[in-house]
Amino acid sequence: MLPLLGAELRRITGRRGSFYGSILFALIIMGITIAVDDAQSGATAMERVATAGRYAGLLGVVVMGALAGSYDSANGTMRYLVLTGVPRWQLAVVRIVGMMVAVLPMALLILVIAYVSSMGVGDGPSGTVVGESTWAVLATLWTWGIVSTSVGMLMRSNGSAIAVSVVLFFGGALITALVAEFISETLANYLLPTVFEQVAALIKPDEEEGLALSLAAAFAVLAVWLVALSAAAIARVQRDEY
Repeated sequence: MLPLLGAELRRITGRRGSFYGSILFALIIMGITIAVDDAQSGATAMERVATAGRYAGLLGVVVMGALAGSYDSANGTMRYLVLTGVPRWQLAVVRIVGMMVAVLPMALLILVIAYVSSMGVGDGPSGTVVGESTWAVLATLWTWGIVSTSVGMLMRSNGSAIAVSVVLFFGGALITALVAEFISETLANYLLPTVFEQVAALIKPDEEEGLALSLAAAFAVLAVWLVALSAAAIARVQRDEY
């Protein structure tokens, strides 16, 4: 599995436009945030810069993941990977794992810049804030890396995979808000955008925010979403003809 993972990482980073472009976009947004931020404490400064970085990084990861999932099928090279004799499920799983590893340099850059930029503000960020920001960045990049890679394997087309992944994030948030407003707040609590944000920000049940799930339940529901999407993608790879 390790040789496969190494090959997948080289393929993801080899698509330089999406890989380095995603990192550059996150750095630009963070730079703008630092330039205009007027935070009075290190904790607030780090939270704001890390939040800007993780959401900017999310957009880049959506493109990276969609390409990682669809690239071989879209370009006709999947048949050659299948002919190597490696089980198809391994080819699918290594893409998801590879995506989770490939986002780590971006996550590290976001966190280092957020931490350094907040050091001169007030007393600087506490260990708790650093830990929470670290988790928020990793949870964001990992969640949407898995989602977009799975969508890429399901769609088998680069452009369609990117479009669906982007719409899934922005459209999903809109649909969740509409469900909460017109159908059921309880149902909205179980939708992917809600549980993702609750898990990433470690938000406990809050009546004012409309969140009724416990944090443990939110983790469980998010896991179900990610496993379901990954399983559907793996099943697609298993059954497709190349």
